[in-house]
Amino acid sequence: MYLNEHNQKLNNMELAELKEQLQEESLKKLNRPEIDRNIKIVAEGDSWFDYKIQKDIIDYLQIMGYAIDKELNKADPGDTLENMVYGEDYIIHKKNRIVSNPGPISLNETIASIERYKPRFVLFSAGGNDIVGEEIIFYLNHKESNTSSGFKEDIFKKHVNESMKPAIQKFIDKVLAVQPDTDILMDGYDYAIPNGKYINLGIKKLGPWILPSMGKKGITDPTEQKSIVKSLVDIFNDMLVDLDFLNPNFHYVKLLGMFPKHEQWHNEIHLKKEGFKTVANEYHKKIVEILDGNNPLE
Repeated sequence: MYLNEHNQKLNNMELAELKEQLQEESLKKLNRPEIDRNIKIVAEGDSWFDYKIQKDIIDYLQIMGYAIDKELNKADPGDTLENMVYGEDYIIHKKNRIVSNPGPISLNETIASIERYKPRFVLFSAGGNDIVGEEIIFYLNHKESNTSSGFKEDIFKKHVNESMKPAIQKFIDKVLAVQPDTDILMDGYDYAIPNGKYINLGIKKLGPWILPSMGKKGITDPTEQKSIVKSLVDIFNDMLVDLDFLNPNFHYVKLLGMFPKHEQWHNEIHLKKEGFKTVANEYHKKIVEILDGNNPLE
C-alpha cells in the first residue's frame, strides 16, 4: 500500500516522503464534503503524535484510512501541556524593554482547524513531558535528604489536579464550544522506562530525561526508579479517568501495562514503531466503541 510499509526499514528520506504523502492524502479527504465525517480527525499533541524519526500513532491511523490533520501540530519532543493550551512563547520588545505573550498559538490553530474541517473526532496527546520529561526532577527528593520517599507525591498530585487538569479541561471546553458533537480522545501513556536511552537526531540528541534526574537525586536503585515512574503515570491517568467521568465527550484511552519490556521502547519516553501501531489500534477500537460498534473504515 505504501512504500516499505510492512517489512523494510525506511531511510530518513523515505520516511519523510511517506509522512508527507499520508498528510497530503488526509487533507484531500478532509476537504471533500462527501467523505464520511466519522473518519475525519484533527490531532494536537506531542511527539507521540508527531515523531519525526519513525512512524508514529497518527501515521498508522492515516495508513488505516483515517483523514487526519496534524499539519498544524507544532509540538516538539519536550513540549509541555501548558505550552499547548496556554502558550509559552514570548517577545521581549527592545525599544521599551517589556515582554509580551502572544497567547495560545497552538490551541488557536487547532480550533481553527476544527472549525474548518468539522471533524467527528479530536485526538489530544499531552502531559508526558510534564511528568516523565525534564520536569520529573521537580518531583524527586534527594536520597540523602531526611525524607521517607524519593517521590514528592503531594506536590505532584497538587500540580496534576490544580494545573494539568484545568488545562485539559480548557482544551475540552474550547473544542466543544466550536464543535459540540465532537468526541475528544486522549491516552495517558504507559510506564516510561528509565534506561538512559536518548533520541539521536544526528546533529544533536534529545534526552535522556528520567535516568539523569534520578542520578542527580541519588535514586540509583532500578526498583525504586520504576516505582516512582509508576506512581507518576498512575496519578496522571487517574486524573484522565476523572475527566472522562466529568465530560461525556471526553474519552480516556487506557494503555497502562501494555509495554512492559525495555525492547518495546525506542528510548526512555517513546515507543518503537510497533508500539505506536498498537496504540493506533487502541484509538481505532475506542472510535468504534463510541460509534456503537460501527467501524467507519468499512
